[in-house]
Amino acid sequence: MTSQTKADILKQHQANARLNTPLLPPVMRNSQDLSADGLASPLDERIIAAAAHALESGQTHYVDVPGIAPLRAALSEHLNSLSGASCQPASILVTAGVQESRFLTIQKISEQYEGIVIPAVVHPGVHKALGVRERRIASLPVDEAKGCLPTVESMAQAARAGRRLFYLESPSRLSGAMYAADEVAAIHQIAVESESAVIWDQGLAAWIDGDYASLAAFDGGLTRTAVIGEAWPGMGLASWFIGCIAAPEAWMAPMQSQKQIMAICTSTAAQYAALEAGQLYAEAHPKRLRQLGDLRSALLETAHQAGFEAVSGDAVHILALRLPGQNDEDSLAQLRRAGFEAAAGSWFGAPDLIRLNVSPAAAQALGQINERNKA
Repeated sequence: MTSQTKADILKQHQANARLNTPLLPPVMRNSQDLSADGLASPLDERIIAAAAHALESGQTHYVDVPGIAPLRAALSEHLNSLSGASCQPASILVTAGVQESRFLTIQKISEQYEGIVIPAVVHPGVHKALGVRERRIASLPVDEAKGCLPTVESMAQAARAGRRLFYLESPSRLSGAMYAADEVAAIHQIAVESESAVIWDQGLAAWIDGDYASLAAFDGGLTRTAVIGEAWPGMGLASWFIGCIAAPEAWMAPMQSQKQIMAICTSTAAQYAALEAGQLYAEAHPKRLRQLGDLRSALLETAHQAGFEAVSGDAVHILALRLPGQNDEDSLAQLRRAGFEAAAGSWFGAPDLIRLNVSPAAAQALGQINERNKA
């Protein structure tokens, strides 16, 4: 490869705005990092022991590309319990984190369609995955009053215009807002009537303290829906990169093949650790939900006192805020002066918003801004 060819490749890469979208860290990098998708959660000693036992017993070899059978069975059971779906282990693909889930679904499912429709406000990882190759991309306008979710009517209009593949988040990765059950039913009806397919990111559903409506419940056998998410959020596995896809079996082979080309498989020992985390989840998660719900309520009050407005959201572990009349960089500057980082709303497509983790560090950051404003 000549130096000119290398320079041309670099130039093409630098000009690709989607591919150069910043990607948020999967877990907090330090106690001042409020930008991460996942919280810093301590690993239960039993999860560590499960990984160690897997290594000691020789689980250091390549694993079946879709994942170890017990983990696929556990994930399908968890998905069915969480969302009322009826998917089988054969419909589950274990991935190296949720970004790989985004990439595989977007790349391989979209090969069957002329283009893809995404929300105007969506996780930056979606743009990252879309930047790999040219394709027809349409945008769904969002309603900020509904937590920056696209309206059902906007999806219906896109379907009437001939769009046949949709990417949706519920809850929103920016605000944590989710679709109500009647809205999800309407989305399913649109997909059925227009013979459309949906990639449904419900990775934040575990952080809903109450009922959650999943598209998988309406498309029970997964005939036109691919669901993506993570293995038991909050159990300390965020940095271990254990994601999953549940999809129609006809869609699985292309994604498995692409995964094998990219990464061969997801670490065997990590999969056994995730299996143990799943067995502990019912015991540990409800307590975490209550703690975060209480902390989020207190954060909302502190944010209001500090001059921020909150966007409506349902997930208890994130909070989307704005400073009236200012953009996300102005808001981020206030946090940086207090020694903290947050996620820029512009990376999601909402340049007047920022996103914070719900954590004691967030309370400290907003408290410092409030005190500074008073002074």
